[in-house]
Amino acid sequence: MAFPSVVKSMTLIILILAMVSMPLPLPGQEIPPGTDRWNRAALEWIGLLQNGEFDEAGARVDPAVPEGSLGPPQLEAIWGQLMAQLGTLRSFLPGVVLEQGPYHIVRVPAEFQSQSFILQVTLTDALEVSGFFIQPPEPPPYEPPSYVDQNAFDEEEVTVGSDPWSLPGTLTIPTGEGPFPAVVLVHGSGPNDRDESIGGNRPFKDLAWGLASFGVAVLRYEKRTRVHGPSLPADIGLEEEVIADALLALELVRNRPETSQVFLFGHSLGGMMAPEIGKRDGRLDGIAILAAPVRPFFETLRTQLEYLKGLAANADSPGSRQIDSILSVIAAVERGEAPDDQAVLGAPPAYWKEVAAVDPVETARGLSESLIILQGGRDYQATTEDLEIWARELGDQPSVMTKLYPDLSHLFISGDGMATPAEYATQPGHVAEEVILDLVKWIQRAGAGEGAL
Repeated sequence: MAFPSVVKSMTLIILILAMVSMPLPLPGQEIPPGTDRWNRAALEWIGLLQNGEFDEAGARVDPAVPEGSLGPPQLEAIWGQLMAQLGTLRSFLPGVVLEQGPYHIVRVPAEFQSQSFILQVTLTDALEVSGFFIQPPEPPPYEPPSYVDQNAFDEEEVTVGSDPWSLPGTLTIPTGEGPFPAVVLVHGSGPNDRDESIGGNRPFKDLAWGLASFGVAVLRYEKRTRVHGPSLPADIGLEEEVIADALLALELVRNRPETSQVFLFGHSLGGMMAPEIGKRDGRLDGIAILAAPVRPFFETLRTQLEYLKGLAANADSPGSRQIDSILSVIAAVERGEAPDDQAVLGAPPAYWKEVAAVDPVETARGLSESLIILQGGRDYQATTEDLEIWARELGDQPSVMTKLYPDLSHLFISGDGMATPAEYATQPGHVAEEVILDLVKWIQRAGAGEGAL
């Protein structure tokens, strides 16, 4: 999850992000002559963070930003967490300036030690900072996988919900005579776009085009935290981040004349929340849970961070030490000892406590809908242990099936060995065809009231 005034959260899914590098000049140069006032203000502010001048950086924050979001302690924690995961900031340059209502969004290309990102600084007319996000550079053009038949479907731009939180989306509709079974895709954590883009990977676009090639309509949409970040309060929870918009998306699909049965597919955090969304909706024909962790949340988060720490060449590196510091803060949150205004991986303790309280297995136990739970064996965020819990707790229900794909990652992309952040930066791929075919077959059987594959 990402709040309007904090860095993009490096949590369940975002911890895996690693984007394609791009060469930039060495740091230390002056701001280029002729730089516009927006870029100049953004570059100066990033320079303060780089130099550890967090008091001065905090003094340049818009007073309207919720207290405890971008104050000096939060900025120091956010910047330390970035350094832990990305390494030292080596260089940054003036970027594109976008206008969004009264705000000026500066997208600064920045090269860190391990990879490149866009540092997005949102400014007011008075040059005060009202938002700070970490985003990937523009991904490479999308090349459809071999299982996609672009002649088998059309796409229509739609709007999920209404003002002030309306969200742009895309409805992919098979050609031919309907009605068709329909799927709503629900993202993982962070301000994801409709394709759930991670580096050069677009797993939700793969799912939409792949399923539509076999006669299934699919709705995917931008997350509220992506579209309305600057307008959101700092204390939003899972209701605003995930549940409310998913319910509206289901209602949109259900009211389309081209659709018949309606299914929900949740990935990672979206998979954790899928049983609750299904319970609230009450009319689904089936739920697909993709790579959703169910182990105790803080245990899951610690395991992820320890894994990332283990990838470092030097166990005593600044990045490793920072991860140790984050682990200490997480332990304090778990014990209830962290200050309410302390940002932890981009979110306040209350958010993590809410996530930790989610029990998707118990909620799923009370559902009558068909469930399919899929897991990649190379996934270090949701693991085979999570799948074993799903199977053990729900396996006696004839409407539930589980399946492990040993060679697939958190994004259901094939590869060798346990996935790493670098893989997402340098080896973009596609959702495996086997997953698409299994989901199509499951939809057909669930829609007909039949059992497992």
